[in-house]
Amino acid sequence: MAKKKENRKAVSENLYTKALSREGLPSSETLGKRDLFRAYEAPEGVKGKGAENATVNDSFVGSGRFGNFNLTSDPLTTLFEEGIGFPGYPYLSQLSLRNEYRLIVTTRAQEMTRAGITFEFVKKDKGVNNEKLDVLQAEFNRLDVLNLLRKHLETDAYFGLSHLYIDLETAQNDPEEKSAPLYLSSKKIKKGELKGFRLINPNWVTPVAYNAQDPLSDDFYKPSLWWVLGQQIHQSRLLTLVTQPVPDLLKPAYNFGGVPFAFSCKPYIDNWLRTRQSVSDLIKSFSAMVLKTDLTQLLSPGCEELTKRAELMAAYRDNRSLQVIDKESEDLINVCAPLGGLDRLQAQAQEHLASVSGIPLVKLLGITPSGLNASSDGEMRAFYDRISAMQESDLRPVLQTVLNVIQLSTFGEIDKNIRFSFNPLWQLDDLQQADVDLKIVQSIDIMTQSGALSTREAKEIYKNLGLSSMDGVALNDDVLEREGRETSLKEMSDYA
Repeated sequence: MAKKKENRKAVSENLYTKALSREGLPSSETLGKRDLFRAYEAPEGVKGKGAENATVNDSFVGSGRFGNFNLTSDPLTTLFEEGIGFPGYPYLSQLSLRNEYRLIVTTRAQEMTRAGITFEFVKKDKGVNNEKLDVLQAEFNRLDVLNLLRKHLETDAYFGLSHLYIDLETAQNDPEEKSAPLYLSSKKIKKGELKGFRLINPNWVTPVAYNAQDPLSDDFYKPSLWWVLGQQIHQSRLLTLVTQPVPDLLKPAYNFGGVPFAFSCKPYIDNWLRTRQSVSDLIKSFSAMVLKTDLTQLLSPGCEELTKRAELMAAYRDNRSLQVIDKESEDLINVCAPLGGLDRLQAQAQEHLASVSGIPLVKLLGITPSGLNASSDGEMRAFYDRISAMQESDLRPVLQTVLNVIQLSTFGEIDKNIRFSFNPLWQLDDLQQADVDLKIVQSIDIMTQSGALSTREAKEIYKNLGLSSMDGVALNDDVLEREGRETSLKEMSDYA
């Protein structure tokens, strides 16, 4: 009995190992159970000399590909736990190679940056220098800020963490300066000192130390210094982006990042890939030919006669060929699997990709709703509202720091009267825009005729609105002054 139990246990373990291998997971012998709270361990070379080994778990070879992944002893439970736990940057890098992940990540990042931003003055006094805004816009374009922010968002979505380094000329060859705080002051950042911004993959970054003792402190579980391939960089010089933060207890396990957006989509993408392949396999082999024959005669001398009969049937199996069977002892039938409903099952699995990503199907996959009155305008507006909220919560703090640094490097000071706003994502077509412009012009015309606005004030409004219908119309100061003089002369003549 004991030997039978041991044999059953060995067979069970063997089946479990094969199941893990079939799902692409490391075996329990090479990996074992991973603690969800174990601190991340940086790869060799990230920390400088003399630093203590191990505070954070990302070994690609040896301990297994999944690093901190919490692998249980039950394969089914393991499958349901996909998307929970930190699997390590190498595994997350592998996910970024699959198009389903890239499509979700790039779509969200592009939508958050494609419309751009607009610079404006908080108080539009007569003394403001409008050329400042043009200079700022030119500097943003030169440094390719919006493209860097898009990559910043993509890196965070793949790895749960992204760093944008502020590259100043005085700190390029000065390790002490890199580890010192960066104050946003003209004394610290002089004119022309900004070289640019550098995107750093989180695999090369890990914290030097962090405060885990005083919850009342501002730097509680917030690293003040980071290792960047052997160099210590102060946190104020890194614009760190974490769009999906984790609780404090899990921050060391996630390298003080957040939940990777791509990894949280993994269960849904796995289901889609499995459904897609299953439907394809079923369509490929939905039909099978069955030969009913007398097996007692074919098997009596062995399997040679049965093999010959099967080979003969396979040789003539074609839609244009003839099958010859014995009418007394054989029968030929075609067994087909039902294919009804497969399209709906596959479509539902694909729709789940949109549900977990929060991106409408028409935006993510280009699939438009069907039906007489079907429209995706409501879904798109809800999606743009969500993107706008993410812009304010995730992008605005980073962009504000970038704006301050660029102002110090360009003007030598921070003009608090300058602000920026995100351009609206919802765009009208030409007919809708023309209708809106017409209503604006009619409103201004009614106010001008009633005397509420003068011609000069009306043209100034047109100039500030920037209507496309007013392109080519002279609205400069000379024209305004000429119009004013002509109006005065006309009033004088009428009075006379």
